[in-house]
Amino acid sequence: MRKTKQKRRFRLRYILLLACLFYLSTIFFNQQKMMRDLEQEKKAKEDKINSLNVEIAELQDKIRYADTPEFIEKIAREELNMLKPGEIIYIDKEKNKNKFIKGIGN
Repeated sequence: MRKTKQKRRFRLRYILLLACLFYLSTIFFNQQKMMRDLEQEKKAKEDKINSLNVEIAELQDKIRYADTPEFIEKIAREELNMLKPGEIIYIDKEKNKNKFIKGIGN
C-alpha cells in the first residue's frame, strides 16, 4: 500500500512538473515571438524617423534657398517675366515651347 501511495505521489509530482514545464515553455516562446515583433516594429519606426529627418533637412535647405537673391531673381524671371534693366530679349520664332517667351512675337 505504501508503494502505491508513493507511486501515485511520484506520478502526480511528475505530471505537475511536466505541466509547469509546458506552461513555462509556452510563455517563453510567446515572449520570444513578442520580442521579435517588437524589434521589427522598432526598426520600422526608426527607419521612418530617419527618412522623415532626411525630408526635414531637404525642406530646410529649400527654405534657406528661398531666401536667397538667386531664387528671388529666378522666380521673377520665370514666373513674372521680369528683366534686368538694359537686358534685351531675343525671340526664336521656331521655339514656341519656351514658356518664358510664349505668346511674344506672334
